[in-house]
Amino acid sequence: MKSKFETKQDRREFFRTCARHTVLAAVALTCGKLLTRKPRDKQSHRCVNRGICDGCGEFSACGLPQALSAKQGMAGNRLVNNPLISKE
Repeated sequence: MKSKFETKQDRREFFRTCARHTVLAAVALTCGKLLTRKPRDKQSHRCVNRGICDGCGEFSACGLPQALSAKQGMAGNRLVNNPLISKE
């Protein structure tokens, strides 16, 4: 019985094998790149809602300066508009 290396390949099979190995190498490199990348910190991401924090799905976890400012403003509004806190 002949092994795979002892059989002769025709031209079409040679190109199929080259393409198969190229795709396999590309998938392996992509997986390696994804596994070895550094996680992004909260300050390095970009705004997904064009700077409009109201109604944004990422607002609670967002660390961008605009979102932090909006969070401080919302916390201030809760204190100012709270009917339980009497104004003297």
